[in-house]
Amino acid sequence: MSLTLRHLRLYRPVYAIGRQYSEDKTRYQILEEGQKPKLVHGKPYAEWRKPWIQRDGEFRSKLSVFVEKNPSPDILNFMSKLPNLTTQAIKDWWTDMKELQEIENQRYLPKRVATLGSNLAAAHFFTFRKCSIRLKDSKRWISGDATTLDLPDRYVNGYFIEAIDCTNFFHGGIRYEGLQNLSNLKFLKWLSLRNNKHVDVWGLDRVAGQNGDSLEFLDISGCQLCVGCIFALVRMHALKYVVLTDPGDNLNLQAALSMLEQERPDLMINAI
Repeated sequence: MSLTLRHLRLYRPVYAIGRQYSEDKTRYQILEEGQKPKLVHGKPYAEWRKPWIQRDGEFRSKLSVFVEKNPSPDILNFMSKLPNLTTQAIKDWWTDMKELQEIENQRYLPKRVATLGSNLAAAHFFTFRKCSIRLKDSKRWISGDATTLDLPDRYVNGYFIEAIDCTNFFHGGIRYEGLQNLSNLKFLKWLSLRNNKHVDVWGLDRVAGQNGDSLEFLDISGCQLCVGCIFALVRMHALKYVVLTDPGDNLNLQAALSMLEQERPDLMINAI
């Protein structure tokens, strides 16, 4: 017993130090401790490698908050235009900000998938954006807004998406970032991307990689069709029927479609 008490007395300081460093520190404590010197392979970080605002002798002002880590090109560009700021420049900036916001709103959220599962997460994502979905072994299309739909907010077995209609996808259509929400939909056979102007060769290549083994019907009429899009269709091994915009006088697209017909004679191509 005495030996055990002795060991406890010896390990008590180590245990206290371990607890001190394992517990989360408050923001006030971190600021009080100050910035610790950066070491590389045990040696102090070279002065010339530091950002100029952190070097000794450099003048610091209130504007240094904009360049504390790395100068933001957007902020520097905006500040350079202040003397010649026009109404059109403000409109262009607002348009760019809206586009960036829409891209962020369509991003794939791992936390949502972890909570709902891939199929239910996709159901929430697409129906919230005015799309329609149809589940496996069902003939009823599910559509509406978040206030009227009665979709589970936790994972429920049995929700397998078989068809998605993105024709009415709001704000100009689905983007490359939004197409990632189609991943892990093993039963997806029917997909309409009609008149989604942001769908291009990169988007179709993503669809081919994610859903090429299950997708049987695909409508890409009204999308940004190019030769690379035709090559992406070749990678969709389960595809049986595809609807696309008539290539017209585009000889490159006509040649690519001819090659697609030769490579996949079982594939029905409807050019509208």
